[in-house]
Amino acid sequence: MNWTGLALLLAPLAALCGCATAVPAMSGGSTTPKNRTDLGLGGAARVPLGDLRDPAVLDPGESQYRYAADAGGVVPMAYGRYGIARNWDLGLMVSGATVKAEARYEKVLREGTTRSSLVVGLAPFGGWIPERDRSGSGGRVGFEVPFVYGVDFGGVYELWLGARGSGEYVFGDFEVAGSEQRASGAGLRLGPVIGMALGVRRIHALVELTAAYEYWFIDHAGGALDRGGFVLIPGFGLRLRL
Repeated sequence: MNWTGLALLLAPLAALCGCATAVPAMSGGSTTPKNRTDLGLGGAARVPLGDLRDPAVLDPGESQYRYAADAGGVVPMAYGRYGIARNWDLGLMVSGATVKAEARYEKVLREGTTRSSLVVGLAPFGGWIPERDRSGSGGRVGFEVPFVYGVDFGGVYELWLGARGSGEYVFGDFEVAGSEQRASGAGLRLGPVIGMALGVRRIHALVELTAAYEYWFIDHAGGALDRGGFVLIPGFGLRLRL
């Protein structure tokens, strides 16, 4: 499958604009083999905890940034990866209203029926924050560095464990005191990720969980809304290898 076909597969997902920013890694136990294509379809969720939790009651006079930009929820997700060389792949993921590109390298530690490796990547991403109950809209850009240890057991079972670190910038016009005013936020996120896949050689079911701490430096109409806390990002899907 070429990149045109991959884009045609992922484009419809961009139209399903979930408000939550839930972008899983879906690493798998290795990179995609050379000249092979992985296609995945599923979903992801964002579950904020502590000070990041969605407010139970919204005061019309208060800033709506939190409700619009960092809300929890569930979104559809699809991705594709192509093996461009031995131990290298390129990927593209659409998760809700966020698009992430990714380049990954794999250092093989052990070959054989049970294959283990270290996989590291660099993944810039961007997206939009759609209007939600007249709370305002905007956009986001950022980058992520995933690092995982993966094991492939005979092409039937895969396990991966590692960490994800990312930086993100949010901007837009959001409701505060009865009018939309400019806001911006810079955030850092770091935490462990664990996942598994089970199936046959061509098709696998994947589940994954990221548990991260994130901190945001936020300005809305001159007022500081800085906060931090933990967030869970579960992901699930089916992967087809062509």
